[in-house]
Amino acid sequence: MRWEGLAHGMVSMTTKEELRRLVESLSEQDAADVLDYVQWLLEEPETLTPEEIERVREGEEQIARGEYITLEHLSRDLKL
Repeated sequence: MRWEGLAHGMVSMTTKEELRRLVESLSEQDAADVLDYVQWLLEEPETLTPEEIERVREGEEQIARGEYITLEHLSRDLKL
């Protein structure tokens, strides 16, 4: 539960009530962005294919061998 102060005391709000209140204050564009995000959250989780799992395993092995570059190093090399 969340609490919102009012002139005459405290009123409790559920998380969903607070969310509804906040959504009402958004611009149409911001609301569209939030809608996209919420729809993404509600999607069924994706499962990796065997090939994707193998690529992840190979990447983990490369990292374990020290075969990687940090974002800081890459940014410096690309002069970003």
